[in-house]
Amino acid sequence: MLRYSFSLFLLLVTLATNLFADSGYVIDNYRVDITIDEKNIYQVSENITVDFKEPRRGIYRVIPEVFNGRDIKVRNVQTNVQTSAKDEGDYIYLRMGNPNLYVTGIKNYLIKFNHDLGWDRESSYDEVYYNLIGNDWDTTIEKLEFTITLPKSFDKSKINFTSGVRGSTNNEGVKWSVTGNTISGYTVQPLGPKESVTIALPLPEGYFDFSAEKSIYYLLKTLLYIVYIAIPAIAFIVWKKFRDEKQVIPTVEFYPPDNLTPTEVGYYIDGVVHSKDLTSLIFYWADKGYLKLNEIKSSGLFSKDDFEIEFLKSGNDISKEFENYMFRALESFKNLDGKVKISSLKNRFYKHMEKASEVLEIDLIMNKKTLYDSKSLRIGDSVRASILLVIVATIIYVNYFNIRDILELGMTVILAGISILVTVGISAKIKKRTEYGREILGRVQGFKRFLETAEKRKLEMLIDENPGYFYNILPYTIVLGVSDVWADKFKDLQVPPPQWYGGNSVGNVFVMTAFMRGINNSMGALNESMLSSPKAPTNFGGGGSSMGGGSSGGGAGGGGGGSW
Repeated sequence: MLRYSFSLFLLLVTLATNLFADSGYVIDNYRVDITIDEKNIYQVSENITVDFKEPRRGIYRVIPEVFNGRDIKVRNVQTNVQTSAKDEGDYIYLRMGNPNLYVTGIKNYLIKFNHDLGWDRESSYDEVYYNLIGNDWDTTIEKLEFTITLPKSFDKSKINFTSGVRGSTNNEGVKWSVTGNTISGYTVQPLGPKESVTIALPLPEGYFDFSAEKSIYYLLKTLLYIVYIAIPAIAFIVWKKFRDEKQVIPTVEFYPPDNLTPTEVGYYIDGVVHSKDLTSLIFYWADKGYLKLNEIKSSGLFSKDDFEIEFLKSGNDISKEFENYMFRALESFKNLDGKVKISSLKNRFYKHMEKASEVLEIDLIMNKKTLYDSKSLRIGDSVRASILLVIVATIIYVNYFNIRDILELGMTVILAGISILVTVGISAKIKKRTEYGREILGRVQGFKRFLETAEKRKLEMLIDENPGYFYNILPYTIVLGVSDVWADKFKDLQVPPPQWYGGNSVGNVFVMTAFMRGINNSMGALNESMLSSPKAPTNFGGGGSSMGGGSSGGGAGGGGGGSW
């Protein structure tokens, strides 16, 4: 039953290929003569006798230039008729014939070329695995005749020819014989459209001379791996020399140290200006009486609540450059009523956030209040830049050897990625704190520790001294990531509602959890709107082995053609 099912399948395949065949011409005879030299370069001569049943200008020929993930370049193409040739990268396209002249009847086409199969990167064997006829001819080929001459003797018992549709292992369609180092043969029945003929001949390793290619390949591969190892190693050595060995000692702080803004505290705690470090200024300014933040409840079922910033007074007395810039930038968006909706800042305010961050960095440098020594940062940047050597070396290696094998390409990319990630990780630690940076970091860490561990009795004392203590400190808890812990400590304490926040949580009864929920929502809206930017456009412009006998169409070369 299985045999009949397979026969039915082959019948259906034959019907399908014949259905799409070009009946305007037939190839009466296809003669292929190949001489292979010791460097695995094929000198190919194809003599194609075509019978045009209908007027055509000529034929075209497509010759593959890729096999098993590597380039097999076609060179020195010669023909006996007017030909237009184009190298498409993965294949050579030859259009043979005069575009102004139609032909009928018998016409002979001669194509000669060198097919450079080169080193197959296989270390256990060499091979001849080549498609004498490829799977992409669209007409019947009545007969194939061929000779294949190898540079040295070989074991003829290992020769296997397959014919038929791609993947076929039928080896009964070709007659062949061996004389010296030459294999001669012919097909015993016509080839239908999309049918091919392939020779598979495994050869002992070293049959072809790839010594020069192998030497260059292994030399460059060794150098590449040296680069992968050397760059992270150098980064480690530099880090050992320029790492910060002096210990940071946290101090006890009840208030933000050195009259720092929340933005500066957020920067000193981790050395980075995050978006929340800048948006926390809204609450900082509100607590100082510059602003009021109003919650606007949404009316739609799926719409989000919005928030409105109301300007109460000018920021003329704001002295710090980055803070003054941020306030002026925000003020420029207010309407005639002195208000601005946070949602209106979306895709518009992000440039001011970036600029404010730059102004802060300059401000810290000018006042000698940077967290890290500039020399150590420059060295870290230089080490980080060395990953370009890894990237360039990888690109050169992959392109020079045209690495397309998935396993080798994947391994190369993984090793390059590990080298880059390790280098970047180490270079990020090459930064030595300044004396001020070390001192202020200790004070900021001590301040954060107090916010996390403060006891109720101490907080009551601070509130007695300063009734606005909770709201004075709130913006700092946001940048330090402890706002929920901070609010939880005050849930049983008498904290009056803020005058600068208008929302559902500040009615007749002030509920701390509801207020903090509103603060968190407003913080999310601030970060989403003030940092968002317009989205960038996203529109940008055979295989196998001879071992086991191979299969029809599975070798190098071949391709196909048609009439035009």
